Amino acid sequence: MPEAGGIPYDPLALDATERRFWADLWRAASPALAAEHGIELRAFGPLQATVVRDLAPVRAMNLVLGAAEADADQLAAGLAWAEGQGVDFYVAVTPGLPGGASADALLRERGYELAYGWMKFVRGAEPPAGPEPEGVDVVELGGDPGDGALLGRIVSAGFGLPPWMGTLFEGVCGADGWRCYAALLDGEPVAAATLLVNGAVAECGAAATLEAARGRGCQSALLRRRIRDAAADGCRTLFVETGVRTDERPSASYRNILRAGFREAYVRPNWTVQATAAA
Repeated sequence: MPEAGGIPYDPLALDATERRFWADLWRAASPALAAEHGIELRAFGPLQATVVRDLAPVRAMNLVLGAAEADADQLAAGLAWAEGQGVDFYVAVTPGLPGGASADALLRERGYELAYGWMKFVRGAEPPAGPEPEGVDVVELGGDPGDGALLGRIVSAGFGLPPWMGTLFEGVCGADGWRCYAALLDGEPVAAATLLVNGAVAECGAAATLEAARGRGCQSALLRRRIRDAAADGCRTLFVETGVRTDERPSASYRNILRAGFREAYVRPNWTVQATAAA
């Protein structure tokens, strides 16, 4: 089993949890919303494709996952379907898996190029070190009828997504395996995040802060709360991902993740038919 900074992890378990994260979100879309905006999920064996045709240029919202686990026919079928949806998309190939080399070869044959990669971080379930950020209160969502809408509003605004995308997050708030949170400054909710518990693995995802509240420690507080709750739920491995840090793309979230005790596991390559679009 590979390790990152002495932390063992199973890349197949991480990938399975990531596919569930996106699949749960896409399935949370009502039939009317999915039809209106082109929100669709397809599976080709272990390969999973999720697209939003009304967000055609946003590759981070149009994903093909599981390429290193799919056989050649499954990958070819999934790529053909995604290519026909009229969206720009990323194809993720987890490094080090047996099927990765053949997936890379097929992608090159079809004219794909490597684009902006995502760093995967892992940590164990030990408590986070250091003091809590001052002035930030974290509350768990899911107990009140308006909690899902609050989560959706913050996540969509924080990521610059249209408000209707927030209804997907509204749909998973309180769902099986999902724990959702808001961070408050002076009693006002200004940041939000999710935790997906999938057996012994948990994904810390969908962390967003409203622009006026950035740099106040909200995401550090949300990470620390999720680490503690994941441990209480029996998780042994937590993971999170963000874009690779470069001179052109400095990342405050990258620093927060490392401070919370996560370690860099690997860069997850993203393939695309054009490597120039933004993430």
